[in-house]
Parts: sequence; structure tokens; C-alpha cells
Amino acid sequence: MSKTTKMPEFFINAFYESKFKDNFFVIKVGGKIIEDDEVLENLLSNIRDLTLQGIKILLIYGGGRAMDEEAAKRGIEVQKIGGRRVTDAANMEIARHVLGGDLSLKVTGMMSKIKLEGLSFNCVPPSWMRVALKPKIKGDDFAGSIEDVYARPINRLFRSVNFVACSCLAQTRDGITCNINADTIATQIAIGTRAHKLIFLSDIDGVKIGGRTAEIITAEQIEGYIADGTATGGMQVKLENCKAALDAGVRRIHLLSGLREDALKKEIYEPVGPGTMLFKENERQSYENEVQAHKLIAGQKG
Repeated sequence: MSKTTKMPEFFINAFYESKFKDNFFVIKVGGKIIEDDEVLENLLSNIRDLTLQGIKILLIYGGGRAMDEEAAKRGIEVQKIGGRRVTDAANMEIARHVLGGDLSLKVTGMMSKIKLEGLSFNCVPPSWMRVALKPKIKGDDFAGSIEDVYARPINRLFRSVNFVACSCLAQTRDGITCNINADTIATQIAIGTRAHKLIFLSDIDGVKIGGRTAEIITAEQIEGYIADGTATGGMQVKLENCKAALDAGVRRIHLLSGLREDALKKEIYEPVGPGTMLFKENERQSYENEVQAHKLIAGQKG
């Protein structure tokens, strides 16, 4: 086939479907993306297109900014320790209102608008995780911790649907609603289910190394970036979670800005996406082979 001959669309679709069909992706989305109607519509449209290729997607979302704004309206103080919210009774009520109510309905409404088939839950189903309240620290009465993840009920549900969305609320065995960091939920479920991809969508473009977004970081490089001060604060915590996930069997992790148009599809379908990809060093050759295949498909399409 000559370079100027376009590959039929049927073969292009077959390539991606054979590559990704029945893969399970866990996507964590920050509140800024969920709260913005235009950005949310673009993200869920991307997800709809991916599910039509047979990809199964779990979306976990937070809503920190919206919760802060609601707390300010009510005159309620917001405290954070190490970047994480202190969830006292008043702030737990805000979490119920914002995460379990407003944002959950926003996601469900947008799914309806763009005809994305799937399910939307206002909290993680209790059958998916064993959750307990953390020891109380300075009024942090409703912060939850994940003691175990049950892959079987998750896999069972995804045999009948390709998309599920959940807020970062969860229930203890006693039926107490608690707030858990969305990054933690996404990471632990990805580990528990051995997800093919774990994707973090925020308002920044991946990991900055020397002022530029790194295209690739291997699990073996992470400790060095933490030790030399390249990754600090929230990014250090995120990279530590990424290393734990990669060591536990998650093959690929992507960090990228969900505020960019079609960021998710570009990260999945282009040879080099807009964010940072993380994998173990022994995956490098497989990745390079995939890049060449991607470039061939892109060339035929052009």
C-alpha cells in the first residue's frame, strides 16, 4: 500500500478495537473538570467514544473547589492537613450536598445529554470496598480509609456495562457515609482490579522535569525524582501512588490536563499524548512498538 493511500476506516476502527476491547481503565477526575459544563461534556464525549471501542471505564471524581465555595457560602471553616480536607460533621454535610447531590446529578445529566450509556452512583458501591473511618484527628470525624478492594463485584458489573461514574464518597460497613481522597480510591481500585490503565485528569499537564512536561517516566525513576526534589508536595504523593500501582500490576498510568480539548482521546490514540505516561522499565519495548503502530495508523489516516 503506498504512503498516499488511505487505510479504510473499517481497518482503522478494527485496529483500535482489537487493541483495547475489554480493557479496563480507571480515570480520576478533579473537581474543576466536573464543575465546568463545557469541559465535562468534552470529557464524557471522549469516554463515550472509547466505550464504543469496547473499553470499560470507571470514572472517580472529586469536587474540592465546589465544596470550598459551598463552605464559604455557609460560613463554615475549611481545614486541610497535608493538602487533604479535614471532614468534620459540617464539612461532611457539604460533601453530601456537593458530591452526592449537585455534581452527581451534573454527571448523570450530561450522560443523558450526550447519550453515554452507563451508570452514575453518588458514592462508591459498598460491595466494592471495605471501608473504615480513620482515627479521629482534629475533628476529622468522617474521613475514610480503604482496607480492601473486592474485584469480583466490580468485574461482574462491568460485564453488563462499559461505563460507571462514582463520586469519592463511600460507606462503611455500619452505613456511615465518609469522604475519601479521590486519588486514593482510583489508585486502590486500579490495583485491586489490575486495571490496564490508571489515568489522572487534573488542571496541569503531567509532571514537569526541568520546566518541561515529561513524556515518559518509569517506575524506577520515581524515587530519584523525589530524592532530588523534582517532585514535592502533592506531586510527590501522586508519584508515590503511581509507583505502588505499577508495582502491583497496573501496566500504564497517564497524568494529564483534562482542561485541554479531547485530552483523553489524544492520550490514548496518538503516538505521543499531551501528558506524562508512566510504566515499568520492562514495558519500554512494548511501548516503543505501540508508538510505531500508532504512527503507521496516523500516517494512513492522513
